[in-house]
Amino acid sequence: MTYDIAVSFAGEQREYVVQFVEACKARGISVFYDRDLTNDWWGKNFIREQRKVYGKNTRYFLPFISTEYLAKPVPRDEFSAAMITAVNRGDGYVLPVLWGHVEVPTDLLHPHIHHLRADDYTPEQLAEAVARRIGVGGQQPARDISEVVQEALEYRMPKVVPQNFSTYRELDITYDYLADQLQAAVHQLESIGFVGTVRRGESKIAVRIERQGQTVYGLDIEKGGPYGDSSLNFVIGTHRVGAGGSSSNGHATPFFDREAQVPKLRMFNLSVFQEVGGPDREYTKEEFFAALWDRIVEQIEC
Repeated sequence: MTYDIAVSFAGEQREYVVQFVEACKARGISVFYDRDLTNDWWGKNFIREQRKVYGKNTRYFLPFISTEYLAKPVPRDEFSAAMITAVNRGDGYVLPVLWGHVEVPTDLLHPHIHHLRADDYTPEQLAEAVARRIGVGGQQPARDISEVVQEALEYRMPKVVPQNFSTYRELDITYDYLADQLQAAVHQLESIGFVGTVRRGESKIAVRIERQGQTVYGLDIEKGGPYGDSSLNFVIGTHRVGAGGSSSNGHATPFFDREAQVPKLRMFNLSVFQEVGGPDREYTKEEFFAALWDRIVEQIEC
């Protein structure tokens, strides 16, 4: 099923969101709301099911971004899944609503993306604004003729790498992003009997996941390594091969995708993910973390 909108929020905002969802439904807007599918998802991995919706089965993604939202791994995972789709669809897929005085990191939401604030709207007023925005429950407002003419006069421009793009700066941004996401994600494993630790240094992130004192997954993410100081090197397990030598299960190097106009990672995979070898793959840092976390979950489910 494809929804008109999918909502993503922290539990602290559920009361407002429930009223908003009901107001949307009353206007003929189909809404993905997690508790509507409690029985359908019984026995399934709800995170994977939600990623399918936020990733491709909704026309618009509407996150209620609050301080609590940014602090919890599940909402952040939902946002990351949606951003993968946003890269392919372009502007307008994500319709952010900010809660209170939250400050959103620029790597999560570009400051030029327009947003609404929940404080300025009742749930019913916000539902009406959404209905107008997505063209459900009434006619979309007529566009000014000058706007249409201006679009027709726009010329195609070359897509180039920005002058201020830096491979090393992007490497640092990606390194910090992966460390933050892994720290938040492994903490949630404690609720199902695993203990996860993320040791973060200036040049290495060491991830270890234990169950009843036994290590069930290990991963080191290093800046540099055998493939140069502009790459991230990945080592699976807890023991190195050879005394003092470097090993690798894959490496990733930042680059700027001119077609998509976003920074990405070019991943040479040996065995970080399920397949071994194969062609290089390209990911945004959000896509890369989603794929990496899926692989970690698969490993500890074994």
